[in-house]
Amino acid sequence: MSFDRRSYPLTRRLALAVGAALLLTSAAHAAQTTQTDEPADVCPALRHIVDTSDFKRLQAQPAARLPGLSDADDCRASQHAYDCHWRAHWQADGVVTDPLEEFGADIAACFPNVVHDLNTPTRQHFIVTTATARRVSVTASVQGQNELRLRVTR
Repeated sequence: MSFDRRSYPLTRRLALAVGAALLLTSAAHAAQTTQTDEPADVCPALRHIVDTSDFKRLQAQPAARLPGLSDADDCRASQHAYDCHWRAHWQADGVVTDPLEEFGADIAACFPNVVHDLNTPTRQHFIVTTATARRVSVTASVQGQNELRLRVTR
């Protein structure tokens, strides 16, 4: 009986240590799974592009780089337009399987004042009203299989 009393704290500590190790391992695995399964957040880049006062400066600004864009040369800028094309590398999120639909849903979700006025299988068009009451046209279209184009004009 004295053996049981002495081994109880040791057994309890061992069980707690094993439980804590399993919990940490599960949390680390869940964090890795979540990070790789989640599509990249395009909202910060889209907001930066739409809110800019000079499209020509965007090519040198990392905040304007859309996820999946391989090179800044994939975008062209003029005084009134910003035009990018790239291959969609993200995975379907389980709800939307088409990259254009996924990107269109992202555009609609990124802005509080947005009107989605065109939705076809190859083109989606939005009118975004910025915080400074400027109207900006945002068009997402398909250029080829999994190749998308974003054109922002004002």
